[in-house]
Amino acid sequence: MDSVANGAQSKNGQIIGVIALAIIKMNRQSALPTELIAVESLSERKVKMKMISDLFVVLPGSYGTLDEMFDIIASGVVGEHKKPLIIVSYDGFYTQFINQINFMRSELFIPQEEKYKPLIVQDIHQCMELINLSIKNI
Repeated sequence: MDSVANGAQSKNGQIIGVIALAIIKMNRQSALPTELIAVESLSERKVKMKMISDLFVVLPGSYGTLDEMFDIIASGVVGEHKKPLIIVSYDGFYTQFINQINFMRSELFIPQEEKYKPLIVQDIHQCMELINLSIKNI
């Protein structure tokens, strides 16, 4: 996350950090945010991020990344938001996940025509193109 924040900082961007108190207690707080919002829990963090975000970008990550991505997808499916979700499958990172989505669709757990569907790209350049398109439509 600090790499993304460093990039934003290099372009004089505003960096809003939403951090759970447990992460602060673990001493894993970044010094880069221009605004820091502390919340009680990871669940509250997801709610806050959904409120303040215009769109979502998922980069390669671990359990927390997957948890947040699934929350965005599930809440979009039930109509809680219509904000775009862009998944960057850099170097094939999310290939197995994409295969799983396709399998669930073939088994009819996911409708053939989804009302809310993540956008999957292979690199940051494609991601930026989608972000720029989304900004124009906001």
